[in-house]
Amino acid sequence: MTNAQTKVIAHRGFSGVAPENTLAAFQKAIEAGADYFELDVHTTKDDSLVVIHDTTVNRTAS
Repeated sequence: MTNAQTKVIAHRGFSGVAPENTLAAFQKAIEAGADYFELDVHTTKDDSLVVIHDTTVNRTAS
């Protein structure tokens, strides 16, 4: 899928086929040939780390 100069980085995994920032999305990105996947980490008010792109869950949760 890539050459020596071009690398494919799957932002949030392969979110077109699995929910973004999930293990399934990361696995699908690898299976699709991405060289890397990039994930987003935020800190909650109680100092826990969560893997999510946005600062709230409004877009991804009902």
